Amino acid sequence: MPSGRGFGQGHGGGRRKMFFLESCLLVLLHREPGYGYSLMDGLREFGFQTEQMDISILYRALRDLEAAELVSGAWDENSLGPQRRVYTLTPRGEAALVEWIEALRQRRKEIEKLEAAYDAATKSN
Repeated sequence: MPSGRGFGQGHGGGRRKMFFLESCLLVLLHREPGYGYSLMDGLREFGFQTEQMDISILYRALRDLEAAELVSGAWDENSLGPQRRVYTLTPRGEAALVEWIEALRQRRKEIEKLEAAYDAATKSN
């Protein structure tokens, strides 16, 4: 799992937020390669308010994912405008994504059990 260095560690769930961002980026890159601003647009699907988000957070997450060898980045030589770095998911990233999604599914089951236990206790009171 990427380190998330420098992103709110110890500040009320900063690491969880970074993990969620990284997971969303992996899903987007699972669909197709992308560059910074296209990925930023794609994050809206997951509830990110990208107009309020600093692009440097996205690039920090991409650098962390690249350092962990979950994504690879290369300069797009065919870009008509300024060169952009295009990111793709690596085989290691695919494997990590499968593992992360399974962990999230397991967590959802645990939360549903907790909610059911709470609801049952609430009804009996």
